[in-house]
Amino acid sequence: MSGSKYFLSWQWVEDQINDIGDRLDGEDLEFISGIPRGGLIPAVMMSHVFNVKYISYSSAKMLPEHVRKRTLVVDDIADTGHTLIEAQELKFITATLALRSTSDHTPSISGELIVDERWLVFPWETLDSQAIQDYLVDE
Repeated sequence: MSGSKYFLSWQWVEDQINDIGDRLDGEDLEFISGIPRGGLIPAVMMSHVFNVKYISYSSAKMLPEHVRKRTLVVDDIADTGHTLIEAQELKFITATLALRSTSDHTPSISGELIVDERWLVFPWETLDSQAIQDYLVDE
């Protein structure tokens, strides 16, 4: 999938985090974790905003199921949603800042719904980011 690039701002990220936080209201979270790489920065930001301890994803996977059900696993976007499969199978609460309408898998909570082909460039990415997921690029 490659469309025109759309450069997101830090304010947009904060708005999505606040929206996700509003929808998590009442959820008794034990930990927040991020799916490497895209989920790391928003997960750490959420950890600070929600005052919930951050834990690495590899450590989170080792938690007992009753704690995983109170652990939020974050990614930047669900393009296809494939990065969410393992987290969902492990019974984590999942969240993404953005959700592409064509995604095969939907997180528990998501920020903005993307209904067009624009390629989102997050503020922590380089300005010359390719409009294709890096694991799809031929080496």
